[in-house]
Amino acid sequence: MPFRTARFGAAEQTTTKLLNAGEDTFVRVGDRDGDEVGFVHAAFLSPHEEADRQVTRDVGLPRVFVNALAVQRRHWRGGAGTALMKAVEQWGRERGAQLLTLEAFAARPVSVPFYEAQMGYQRQGIIFAKTFTR
Repeated sequence: MPFRTARFGAAEQTTTKLLNAGEDTFVRVGDRDGDEVGFVHAAFLSPHEEADRQVTRDVGLPRVFVNALAVQRRHWRGGAGTALMKAVEQWGRERGAQLLTLEAFAARPVSVPFYEAQMGYQRQGIIFAKTFTR
């Protein structure tokens, strides 16, 4: 799948800003027959200086964090998400990353199975939330 910069409204402005954010930022927009099917945004993170004092030891590794992966619903299960994730994984390897992390909402019916079964990722934590009522 070819990749390019988004060409519409706010997404175009956001993509342009992200692309100009420096070489530690990765942004790709998936294109299929002129239709923007999805995008991925990630950042390369250098090892934390005090990693030995952190609870999460992964911060001591050069790593990539995927901030966002989005695919238009009509393109789900068409290979766009896989292509975008493979592109960011390759970019991370080329930069020397030893780990790629991301967060996904457990309630999303496609996200968790996609990352686990399709892409081979493993769960490493749980995020808890509580909604306050007035």
